Amino acid sequence: MTQNTGFTHVSPHKILYKKKLYPTALHLLEAMKFLGRRNDLAERVRLTERVPDLLALTEELEGQVRRDWPDIMESKMEEVLYMKFRQHPDLRQLLMETNDAELIYDEEGDSFWGVGVQGQGANRLGQALHNVRERLRREGAGRSFGLGRG
Repeated sequence: MTQNTGFTHVSPHKILYKKKLYPTALHLLEAMKFLGRRNDLAERVRLTERVPDLLALTEELEGQVRRDWPDIMESKMEEVLYMKFRQHPDLRQLLMETNDAELIYDEEGDSFWGVGVQGQGANRLGQALHNVRERLRREGAGRSFGLGRG
């Protein structure tokens, strides 16, 4: 495990969002597929303990996902990552220490969020991390935001 493992959406860094604690960024992202429309399903997602179980549950609930999800999922990922790095100063510091380096999510099995098998994937997670880093830089990344916000 590398020091940048915390950058991924599945790292065990809790996120506080609207007075509820989500086990991982992925939990919050998946819950956003239902929040505001099917809060009962969003709560089931939030309370799912293990990531593999979470993925199975959201696959099962696919027919209930908000219709505009394909249009907003990237902006929601960026929003979730922003909250994660605001709420975890240690991760924020690591992200800021990457300076202007290209951020690559090297996940062979994911050619959308990662670079895929042959490195030709979209790397959308890396791009979202880049955008979060730039936003934090503009805001003054040295400030502490704490887990109580979000």
